[in-house]
Amino acid sequence: MPIVIGIFFLLPLFFGALAEYLCCRLPRRRFWRFLPPVIAVVFLIVAVWIRIQNWESKDVSPLTQLIIFPGVPAVALLLGVYLGWRFWKYLWSPKIIDDLR
Repeated sequence: MPIVIGIFFLLPLFFGALAEYLCCRLPRRRFWRFLPPVIAVVFLIVAVWIRIQNWESKDVSPLTQLIIFPGVPAVALLLGVYLGWRFWKYLWSPKIIDDLR
């Protein structure tokens, strides 16, 4: 069970956070910041499309199979993208120092 959680949740979470942080930190142009969320949404659409096209089993509920894959990895990837952006924002945004106290 921990291997499944690691593969389907923690790896996409890590890669999403890393990609978003690097795309926010390294390039000078702002449009690169939108690349990881766009790739995550495209990944979700392609995975759902492939999953629906290859549907042959009538015994298993389609909803449960769409939630397990690509649902969980896509949610983890989008959450990782958000966390990577928040981490970048926390580290590199200007800090306000109140000297009056």
